[in-house]
Amino acid sequence: MNPWLMSAVMIVAWSVFGLQMMIKIGAMRKMAPESRMDQIPRRIGMLFKTGIGQEKLVGRSRERMPGIMHALIFWGAMLIGIREFSMMGEGFIPGFQEYLPFLGSDSLMGFLFIYAYNIAEIVVLTMILVALYRRFGPQPARLDHNWEGVYVLLFIAGIMLTDLLFDAARFNLIDEWKHSIHQFEHPVYGQERAWAPIASMLALMLVGLGETTNSFFYHFGFWGHIATMLVFVNILINTKQFHEITALPNVFLGSLDYPHARQGIIDLEDETAWEEGRIGINSLEQLTWKQGLDLYSCTECGRCYDVCPTYVTGKPLTQKWVNQSLIKHLREEEGNIYRTGTTSGEKSLVGDVIHPDTLWACTTCRACEDACPVSIEHVPRILGMRQGQTMMEEAYPPEISSAYKGLERNFNPWGIGFDQRAEWAADLDIPLMSETRAEDIDVLLWTGCAGSFDSRNQKVARATAELMKKAGVRFAILGNEEKCTGDLARRSGNEMLFQMLASENIETLNGHGVKQIVTQCPHCLNALKNEYPDLGGNYEVLHHSQFLKQLREEKKLPEGNNARKITYHDPCYLGRYNKEYDAPREILRDSTSTVTEMQRHRNESFCCGAGGARMWMEENLGTRINEERVRQASETGADTLATGCPFCMTMLSDGIASTGKSESLETRDIAELMLESIKS
Repeated sequence: MNPWLMSAVMIVAWSVFGLQMMIKIGAMRKMAPESRMDQIPRRIGMLFKTGIGQEKLVGRSRERMPGIMHALIFWGAMLIGIREFSMMGEGFIPGFQEYLPFLGSDSLMGFLFIYAYNIAEIVVLTMILVALYRRFGPQPARLDHNWEGVYVLLFIAGIMLTDLLFDAARFNLIDEWKHSIHQFEHPVYGQERAWAPIASMLALMLVGLGETTNSFFYHFGFWGHIATMLVFVNILINTKQFHEITALPNVFLGSLDYPHARQGIIDLEDETAWEEGRIGINSLEQLTWKQGLDLYSCTECGRCYDVCPTYVTGKPLTQKWVNQSLIKHLREEEGNIYRTGTTSGEKSLVGDVIHPDTLWACTTCRACEDACPVSIEHVPRILGMRQGQTMMEEAYPPEISSAYKGLERNFNPWGIGFDQRAEWAADLDIPLMSETRAEDIDVLLWTGCAGSFDSRNQKVARATAELMKKAGVRFAILGNEEKCTGDLARRSGNEMLFQMLASENIETLNGHGVKQIVTQCPHCLNALKNEYPDLGGNYEVLHHSQFLKQLREEKKLPEGNNARKITYHDPCYLGRYNKEYDAPREILRDSTSTVTEMQRHRNESFCCGAGGARMWMEENLGTRINEERVRQASETGADTLATGCPFCMTMLSDGIASTGKSESLETRDIAELMLESIKS
C-alpha cells in the first residue's frame, strides 16, 4: 500500500475527529462535577457484565430476540474493531497483523482470530438485513422511521463488504496469479485462506473475472474500507451512533451501590447559588458531566417506551423523547458551553426544551433505567429539573400545594393533626420511644404517614405490629415525634422542605439512640436508608417483609396457609430501588398455596402510578396507570392482589374500585396475608 497516502488520510480524518471530540469533551468538563472513578474493580466487572456481556439486551424477557440481534452486531463489531486497527496498519506495513501480540502467524490465536472475524462479518451482515427489515417492514412503536438509522446500517454493511472483498481478491492474486502479497502461513496451521471461509467463497466467485479485475477489487476493497470506516467515524459522532464510542465508558462510570446518582445535599444558605440560579437544574450546563455523557450515549432504541407507565397510558412522556430533546439542545449549545461554560440562553430548559407536562408526568419508577442497555440514569435529571422549577420558579402542579402545607404544619401530606399520629396503636400497648430506652428495644417501628393516618393502611400497621408481638420482638414507635420522611417533598423538587423534615427526624432518632428501623413503606425505607446518611442519619433500615421473613426463618413465627389465589405487585421503591424481590414472595409462598406472577414482575414490574409525588397530583392526561396495573393483575385469575407499599395499596385499591372489579379482586399487604394465614 502507500504509506504517504495513508498518512495523509489518517492525519486529516483523525484531526477532524479529534476536533469534534475536543469540543464535546470540553463541554462536558464545563458541566457540574461528579465523582465516578471509585471502586475500579467493581466497575470493570460491571463493564464486562452489562456492557460487553449485553446483559440488558439478552437477559430481559421483553424483546429478547431483537436484543440478541443487537448483541451479535455489537460482539461482531468489537471483534472487527481489532481488524480495523490491523487494516490501518496495513497501509503502512504489509502484514501488520504479524506485529500484534498473540495474533501473528506463529500463533494459533492469529489463525483463530482470522476465522472469528471472518465469521463475525457475515453474522453482522445478516443482522443488518434483519435490522433493515425491522425498519422497512412491521416495526415496534419504539423505533422511529428515519433515514439516519438506515444509512448507519449501510455504512456498517459497507465496512464488512469491503473487507471481505479485499481478502477475497488478495487470496486470488496470491493463489492464481502468484502476486507477492503477504498472507498467513504455518507448517501446522496451513494457509490463511483455509481459515477465512466466507472470504474464500467470495474469492471463488471473483476468480473468473481475471487478474486485472481482482487487482482492482484488492485496491478498491482496501481503500474503500479505510475511507468508509473513517467517514463513518466522523459522521457518527454527531448522530445517535456516537453511542458506539460512549456506551462502554458510560456503563463503566455507572452508579454502583444505588441504582442512579444520589441527589446531593444543596446548601440552601448559599445566597450566591440562589442569585445565580444554581438551585436544581435550570440550564444545560448545570447537568453533571456524567449526565452529559448519558445524553451522548443514548442509542434511541426506545426500550424505555413500553416499560414506561406514563407512555403506556397516554401521557406525554418517554425518556427517549426527553433524551432526544436534550441531546438536540446539547448539540446546539456544546460549542457555547465549551467556550464560555454556559448556554446561549435562547431556550429555557423547562418550557422550550422539555414541556412541563412531560417533566411532572414521571413517576420516578426507574423502569426506563432498568431497561436501558447503556445504563443511562434518567431519574436524577428529572428530579434536578423539578428542583429548579419548584425552588427557583415556584412552578409546580397547583394541587400539590395542599400537601406542602400539610407537611409544613402537621408533618404529613394530609394535614391531619400531628397529635393523632399514634392513634392507630391506641389499644395495642406499644411503647413510645419517649417512654423507653434504645437498649430496651430491638427495633423501632417506623409507621409512616399512610400507616398513621390512612384508615386502610392503618390495618397494615396493626397487622405488622401484631406479628412482631407474636414473635416476641421488643419494639417501640415514635408516635407524635415521627414526621414524614420528606420523600414527597424531595421527589417533587422541594428540597428545603425535605431537608427540614429529614433534619428534624434525624435529630429525634439520634436523640433516642435508634440503630435499627423497620418500616412498611418502601418510600420511607428509601429515604431513611439511602438519603438520611447525607444529613447524619445512619441506621440499619429494613422493610417489614425482610424483617418478617427473618422472624419466620428464626422460627419465631409459625407457617400458615389460606385458600387465596394471590398475585404480587412489586413496589418500585422496594424492588428497582432497593433490590428486594424475594422476601415478599417467600412470605406469600409460605402463606398460601397459589401464587401466580403477572407478566410484568420483579425488575420488569409495572408502576402503580404513585411514585415521584404523583400520589398527590391529578392524573388528567391519558388513562389511569393504576387501572392498567389492575388489568394486568386480573389477567392472572387471582382473587387477591398483594403488595408491600402503602402508596401501591391506595392506588391499586382505587384502581380495582374504578374498574368495577371489587367483587373479584381485593388488595392485601403481605403482613395482613401472613397474619391471616397464621390465624387460620
